[in-house]
Amino acid sequence: MPDFCAAYGCANHRCLETRKRGITFHRFPKDGEGRRRWEVAIRRDGFAASARTLLCSEHFRSEDFDRTGQIVRLRDGVVPTIFNLPAHLQRSETRRSTSTSRRAEDNLPNSMDLIPDGSAEERSRLKEQRKQQATEHSYALPGSPEALKAKLEAALARVRKLEREKSNAFRREKRAKNNMQALLEELKEKNLINEELKDKLERYSDLPVHLLSKQGVEYTKAQRDFALTLHLHGPKAYHYLRDTLHIHLPHPSSLQRWLSSLDARPGLNKMMLDMLERRRQEDEDKYGCVTLMLDAMSIKKHVQHDPQTQTMLGYVDMGDRLNETDLATEALVFMVVGLQGYWKAPIAYYLTKSLTPETQKVLVVHAIEELHHRQIRVVCVTMDGHASNVSMCTQLGCNLKADPCEPLKTHFPHPVTHGKVFVMMDACHMLKLTRNMLEAYSPIRSATGRISWNYIVQLNNVQKKSGLHAANRVTDKHVNFANQKMKVSLAAQTLSNSVAVALRTLQDLDYAEFRDSEATSEFIKMLCLPVCIEFIRCSVV
Repeated sequence: MPDFCAAYGCANHRCLETRKRGITFHRFPKDGEGRRRWEVAIRRDGFAASARTLLCSEHFRSEDFDRTGQIVRLRDGVVPTIFNLPAHLQRSETRRSTSTSRRAEDNLPNSMDLIPDGSAEERSRLKEQRKQQATEHSYALPGSPEALKAKLEAALARVRKLEREKSNAFRREKRAKNNMQALLEELKEKNLINEELKDKLERYSDLPVHLLSKQGVEYTKAQRDFALTLHLHGPKAYHYLRDTLHIHLPHPSSLQRWLSSLDARPGLNKMMLDMLERRRQEDEDKYGCVTLMLDAMSIKKHVQHDPQTQTMLGYVDMGDRLNETDLATEALVFMVVGLQGYWKAPIAYYLTKSLTPETQKVLVVHAIEELHHRQIRVVCVTMDGHASNVSMCTQLGCNLKADPCEPLKTHFPHPVTHGKVFVMMDACHMLKLTRNMLEAYSPIRSATGRISWNYIVQLNNVQKKSGLHAANRVTDKHVNFANQKMKVSLAAQTLSNSVAVALRTLQDLDYAEFRDSEATSEFIKMLCLPVCIEFIRCSVV
């Protein structure tokens, strides 16, 4: 059975002919309110639409349709308005009959006195023009529905034009930012990346951003390298691009999956060393001289299966691929830091349990030799002041426990070139050790007098009692630091120049508790300047 249009006097039905004419058919809305509005609009007495009742497209305006897809659809909330109804069903046109409108019409002929000459037709035309000007203000509605419809269509056309202009401006702005260089500049302005990271990512400045927005497309090597570098050095910037700007960067779990395929077993990382060699060939001044840093950190005993290598991880591993049975308790990490430029790179790590100074010496010599083979010169080795590190330096050729009256030997011969390789203890760790030593072994006798931790305790007590601080930061947490021994800021603020000045000031004010504090203030003043300078340098690197 063919489907006919339900409108009064409309004979259109679904067939090949109406399809060629571009006529489409649309069912009544399913919701009750929308269906009722359509039923009222067609003005048929006692009419009730069924599930198969249709209206053809000739009863809707052109702007009621959504033709963006393959199927022509009606926009939400539209109502049919075009019908060929009999005369008794036509809505009569009402004209305004207010006293103001009548007064305006009566006054129109008087204005014709200003035109002494002219034909009757011209005077009639001017009268009609004046009438329209008097009634059609920007806030007044036209007198006829046709004029009202024309005015509405003009306004809608203006709105559509403005929307197109806005959309085009947005596309132009998006195209201007559609390269990686613009994104890097934006991240730098928002302080999400520093100048060092921006320099690292400059090599990807020509990478088109729109390629990252294609779902289901395999990432290229350049895109992978960019994502890995940005996530490693600037995770906040990575999440800003991915979550705020909605750039289709890989999910962090994808990055972890990519990294799991790399060879990251304990020992020297050949891939990192080869990368440093390539960088040295590009910039000899920046990558030719380095400092070798080593540090050991405690790790939790844990055994885990690696599905990539089908091995068990968590045992002692020195990079020699020997099967050990002892669980690792420490990780010894080697890192090189550039003397010029702000860069650093880990080159090796070892899982250990109780590493002897002899074994540690072999690892350090091996790392220096591997760097030398790539024409990278190690001029300094930096570490903390642990006893095993001091013993290792002694075996390398240093003398850090000599007679205090004799100069220390703070260098050892290079294993290949026999040049000097200097040893520098980590300033932050040595500052904490000095603070701990002063607290544990106080009082200490020196050539200038007695050095005592008790003066710093008394300084804190006096400041608490008076409610004033003598331009220093000493508080209870600086004096009772047992639970925060690893916090460098507490040690730096305790052994600072401001504390030395405060002790000297209280001594000059004849405080009984600080009568013999001159040696302590001199000791702190001697420490603070070189240590703070080194601390700032290490923090920047």
